[in-house]
Amino acid sequence: MKKELFNTERYSIFDGKVFLYKRKESPFWWCGFHSHSQIIRTSTKQIDKSGAEKYARDWYIEKVNQIKIGEFVTRKYSFSKVQKLALEHYEELVSRNIRSQKTLDGIKGILTSRVEPYFEKIDVKNIDNTMWHKFKNHILEKHPNSSRGTLHQYKNGIRVVLNEALRQGFISSLPEFKDEYQNKYVPRPYFTFAEYKKLHSSIKSHADSLKKKGRLEQYKNAMELYDYVIFSTNTGMRVSELTNLRFCDIKVVREYINDDEQNILIISNIKGKRGTGTCKSFIGAYDAYKRIIDRRKIKDPTTSTEKVFLIHHRPLFNTILEKTKLKMANTNPPTKRDFVSLRATYICFRLLNGASISDVSFNCRTSNSMIENHYAKYLSGDLLKNINKTTWEK
Repeated sequence: MKKELFNTERYSIFDGKVFLYKRKESPFWWCGFHSHSQIIRTSTKQIDKSGAEKYARDWYIEKVNQIKIGEFVTRKYSFSKVQKLALEHYEELVSRNIRSQKTLDGIKGILTSRVEPYFEKIDVKNIDNTMWHKFKNHILEKHPNSSRGTLHQYKNGIRVVLNEALRQGFISSLPEFKDEYQNKYVPRPYFTFAEYKKLHSSIKSHADSLKKKGRLEQYKNAMELYDYVIFSTNTGMRVSELTNLRFCDIKVVREYINDDEQNILIISNIKGKRGTGTCKSFIGAYDAYKRIIDRRKIKDPTTSTEKVFLIHHRPLFNTILEKTKLKMANTNPPTKRDFVSLRATYICFRLLNGASISDVSFNCRTSNSMIENHYAKYLSGDLLKNINKTTWEK
C-alpha cells in the first residue's frame, strides 16, 4: 500500500491481525489484513472508531472462513488465473512438439464448458477430494446422463490446472481425487481374421465401384481408407499418431521374417498422447505405404513433410462397418467397433502369432497391463498355446 493513501490515523486490532486506516479522500474507516502475500481490504462505511472496529472484526472472521472453504480467493491463486497460466504453458509445449494441438483443443473445451464456471473464483489451494465430489454432484444434478468417461475428462482438466499451480509453487502437493466406483476395464473389440478379410474386401469393392462410375476423387479417398486400414493393422499406431504421420518419418528396411527377407517400415517421431516414440511395422504396411506414394506422386518420401493420410475417414469407415454388419462385435455385451479396433486388431494378431506382451506393448508405446486388460481380454485361451504341455514320458 502506498503511504500517501493514509492519514496519520492507522492502528491494529484483533491481536494485530486486522488493521484500520483512513484514506485521504474518504471520511470512512477502512480495514484490511494480509493473506498469502496479498492485502485484502474493504471500507467499513463507518465514521466513528468503535463502529469501524466492530465491523472489521465481523468482516475479518467472515473472510477467513470464506478463504478456508474456498468461497473467497485472492486474485493470484484463483482457478481462473491459474487456468490461464496452464493453457499458456500447454501452448508452449505444443509449439515444441511435446504435446499435440488436438489435445490442447480438447483441454480448452473441457475447461471452458463446465469446469471453469464452477471453479472460477475458488483458490487452487482449496481444491481437494471433497471439492471434486461437490463438483461431480453438481454436474450430475444438472446433467444426470453424464458418463463416467465425461467425468474423467473433467477431472483431467482440473488436474492440468493444478499441475500448473504446483509448477508455479502456488500449492505444495497435488490432491488425490478418489471415486467410489471400482476400476472397470472395457476391452477393445478387434476384428477376427475372417472379419478383417471381409472388411478389407468390402472397402476395396466400394473403391472399385466408384472408379467404374468415373468418380475418381472419391475413388482416391476410398483407396486411402483401404491403405489406412492396412497400415493401421500392421503398425498398431493410434488414430492421433496416424493423423500426424509424415512421409519423412518413415524408413524402409529389410528384415528376415520366417526365413524370408521382407520390406518393413521403421516409423520414428511418432507424435501421440505419450509424446514422441518409434515403432516397427509388420510386412503389410510396406505395400500400403508404396501405393500411397505412387498415388500421391511423392518423388522423395524421405524428405517430404507432407502428411501420409490427408483425410479423416470416420464417416465412410462407419458406413462400411454398418453395411457389412461389422459395427457391433460379437461380445457379451456387444461392443461398438471404430478406428481404435484397428489398433486392437494389430495387437491381437501379433499376440496370436506368438509375440510377447512386453514386445507388443513396447512397440505400441503402452504398458503391459493396458495390453492385458484392454486388448488381450477377448483372446482368452487362444494365447495359452502351452497350457496343456506335459513333461512326463508315456
